[in-house]
Amino acid sequence: MLILYQRETCPYCKPVRERLTELQITYINVNLPRERAERVALIEKMGVPFIPAIEDEGVLIPGKLEDNAHILSYINEHYCKQKDVNKV
Repeated sequence: MLILYQRETCPYCKPVRERLTELQITYINVNLPRERAERVALIEKMGVPFIPAIEDEGVLIPGKLEDNAHILSYINEHYCKQKDVNKV
């Protein structure tokens, strides 16, 4: 199951949530504090405090400062193909 590490008011997280919803992907949402230093579990897992970040069946994609393009690319690569195959 895909896990999204995010914060509700984060402008970089919103497009990721929207894309997951568009593709009807079920995921676990982990809300994190605003203060990056307080994101201890995320830092331990990903090595950085940046969001959005995802964990997908053992694949870790850490966040990047003020960026979500790599997360959206991963979702599109791994889930758009799957949805297209299911439509056939």
